[in-house]
Amino acid sequence: MLAMRGINEAEHADIKLVEDLSYWDETLRKFPQSICLDIGPADFVDTDEFKPLRIKKKYAGIQVSHWTDFKRPEMFIKAAGLLPSRKFLKLGHFVEGGSDSEYELRNKCISLAERLGANIDFPYNKAKSNADFPDSKEMMNSQINLAKMGILTTKVEGINRFKMECLSAGIPVLVPSDTSYPTKKHINSKTGELFEPNPEGLTEVIEKVLSSSERYNPREYILNNTGKLIALRKLKNALETLCTRDRIDSPFEDIDWDGRNQSLLWGERVFEILRRYE
Repeated sequence: MLAMRGINEAEHADIKLVEDLSYWDETLRKFPQSICLDIGPADFVDTDEFKPLRIKKKYAGIQVSHWTDFKRPEMFIKAAGLLPSRKFLKLGHFVEGGSDSEYELRNKCISLAERLGANIDFPYNKAKSNADFPDSKEMMNSQINLAKMGILTTKVEGINRFKMECLSAGIPVLVPSDTSYPTKKHINSKTGELFEPNPEGLTEVIEKVLSSSERYNPREYILNNTGKLIALRKLKNALETLCTRDRIDSPFEDIDWDGRNQSLLWGERVFEILRRYE
């Protein structure tokens, strides 16, 4: 798997998920013993759970990201402040579980929104931990379906999970043009727009998407090109190739993974099988 900045140097990975395809050739060259796949964890988005709902759109856009500086939440808030007639939704969780710096950034952003007159709902503005947030895919899908588009302002990361959930739910996503290659992956004429990484650039593309929403069909793109079924097929094929190479059984037909905050469901089974060959 690729790290957020460049190649992850793990030398003993039999299978590598290559999120950043700009490093594809280099990864193949440096790790000829590994089976490389052109997918990342977010490619395993559950398209059965994240899907369009027939509910009224309440917001022009939604942003879901943790309270960290590299996510650049102020850009989103300043853009909303330039569009006071548009309503937005912001959900922010805690990558550190709820640290002082996370609380500080959240409070700073809420104060900024109030000062600018940005029309943003912060439904979890008093949350103390991640336990206070939606705890199911169904609940998160409902939140996403309330908006007409997803909005990222992040600087550097892998394939963004929230982006893929929005696309699977049928809403386009806006991504800053200066972000890392994997974050821009899957953004094209069917799925969303890139924007100049400043509040003015974001407001311009928000209005563009709102005025021509019929031009996008992100769910069709996801179903045809990636998502859980396609990504799992690639992973299963790689595991079968690995087992054939090493002359061991290939009991991976029933594996499952949705790329969210969970371990591979078949992880313990794999180790149980490998122990037989020790």
